[in-house]
Amino acid sequence: MISVLLVFLLFGVLQVAAILYVRSVVVAAASDGARYGANAGIDPVAGGPRASSLIATSLSAAVARDIPCQGARVIDPGTGLATAKVDCRGEVRSILLPIGKLVSIEVTGESLAERP
Repeated sequence: MISVLLVFLLFGVLQVAAILYVRSVVVAAASDGARYGANAGIDPVAGGPRASSLIATSLSAAVARDIPCQGARVIDPGTGLATAKVDCRGEVRSILLPIGKLVSIEVTGESLAERP
């Protein structure tokens, strides 16, 4: 009886670790995509596909499909400066149990756009 409880506890700890790892990779990809889209001469919309490509390279193509990223040019309301923004939203599947998607992830990366 105790061993079953310990196995479920282990699965829970591993699942939380996997979710935190995926979230940290998505945060890094969104930030890098925003910095890429903020470069002079590059359309800020290109930051979204760049972030999705980084997620596919770092994790897998299936995770990149589950967490799509979109880039946009946004004017900061406080300063009036142009920024490149990358939004990544999706769901993370369970890695150990076939119970479907467990957690929603919403990440935003933003960077000040360079002037040409």
